[in-house]
Amino acid sequence: MKKLLVFLIIRLFIRNTDESIKIYNALFSTPKDEPKKPSELITGTTKTRVVEIKKPSTKKEELMESLKYLKDKHSKTKQDKDSIGVLEAVLKNMD
Repeated sequence: MKKLLVFLIIRLFIRNTDESIKIYNALFSTPKDEPKKPSELITGTTKTRVVEIKKPSTKKEELMESLKYLKDKHSKTKQDKDSIGVLEAVLKNMD
């Protein structure tokens, strides 16, 4: 009840709600609300995976990889089927 009365008095003098909340929190902050010191922070270990990215050396290889990926998909959309046709046509014209 006392905290509510204090908050209402703060609101009486400070019209901005955000500012009055900041003042209220500054007056009635508890130890659990205060930020922890860096030594108290829990540090976890993270596992990192090394992923090797292989870049194709030529445009033809890049197109062939894209075509292989699209053909190996289990569920192909209409756009995938159209892309397969376009890639096959481009590869045919490159030879």
